[in-house]
Amino acid sequence: MSSRIYYAILCCIWMDGLVTTDAFMASRQAAVPRITLDEFLAAPIRDKPIIIRDIVSPEDIESLADDLLSTLGKEQIQMQHKIKDDDGKTITEIYDVSLFESVEYMMDSEHDDSFFAFVEGLLPSSTTAKLHKKLIDIREAPYPQQEDWFDYFPENIRPSDAIILAGEGAVSTLHRDPFEWTGTSLCLEGVKIWRFIPTPATADGGVAKVDKELQSYRLDSIAWEQEENQQSVPLVLSAGWQSDMTLYDSIDEDFPTAFEWASMEEENNTVFRNEIISQGSDSSRLRPSSVASDALKSIDETTPFVTATQFAGDLLLIPAHCWHQTYAPVPSIAVASQRCGISDGAKVVQHVIDLTTNDRTIPDILQQIEYKKEGIGKQVVAELLGFAINRNAA
Repeated sequence: MSSRIYYAILCCIWMDGLVTTDAFMASRQAAVPRITLDEFLAAPIRDKPIIIRDIVSPEDIESLADDLLSTLGKEQIQMQHKIKDDDGKTITEIYDVSLFESVEYMMDSEHDDSFFAFVEGLLPSSTTAKLHKKLIDIREAPYPQQEDWFDYFPENIRPSDAIILAGEGAVSTLHRDPFEWTGTSLCLEGVKIWRFIPTPATADGGVAKVDKELQSYRLDSIAWEQEENQQSVPLVLSAGWQSDMTLYDSIDEDFPTAFEWASMEEENNTVFRNEIISQGSDSSRLRPSSVASDALKSIDETTPFVTATQFAGDLLLIPAHCWHQTYAPVPSIAVASQRCGISDGAKVVQHVIDLTTNDRTIPDILQQIEYKKEGIGKQVVAELLGFAINRNAA
């Protein structure tokens, strides 16, 4: 954690009285591997979440965070404020603030009164070209000399990066990504706790079983505006999956506050890291809702979820079909992105075809179960968009 966020926590977060409870037996879950970039390049892992640790040095990652805030700090964004009442009901308020102002709110955040911002549209821009190039280079480091097929998408339907700011206690939605791409997250400051729900073997229902047990629903993400009968009609090209369940419903009363985590880190960084990894993976400390727990048991009783603890400078890779949700034990800033290449290209192609079914014959190049040859991305994308968008063509 940088000195800036540490100082802000000390200034803005107060300590509550702590009460110890033994109501839940400890239940630590399996952890996502943390490996170096060299280890990943020697033996790439494509089908499971993986953390490439310290892909950026502490000095460089702090410089990137400072650069992002100084460049985009005045931009207006929408920030969520979630308040949980005594009955467990959550009220969400939306504020329009500057990016820099949102950071100040994040410092006042706590578990049942939290602030969160998911900001799209600022990266890339004319003012962030240099910064965005640095971020792309980091994201693409695990994929040397490999295409990103999204580069061939028209700019108006190309997935964009997102800046994610989370105060203590902030929780993302439980979801899996649209397009069924490979997702990435680069943590610039703070710590993020991730929980991933393993996909059962196809024989056990595969990801469809997870979708069903989580009572998921679809959310359109990207659409192409086209003219039909002199009217503009959106053609949905991508849709994600979301659940209203949560893997972080309640927190143990003696789970450390952001202030306490910051103090622990200042005193002994090794102890801090070991402790936050241990407590973040303990489902008796950060408890799923009862309905989520029941769903997890139905999916896989032995390994309901795996946990990743992401520190500043870590790059997290998230494969397609992977349900996940995040929790912020301390304020954090991250950049979320995505890519598509030969390893996941077939999934992205099938995703778009499923959403844009028409009477035309699907070209052979779009029917491949997998793609093995680098350099084919531009042709595949051209055929895919031609098939999906020109649905009325002969």
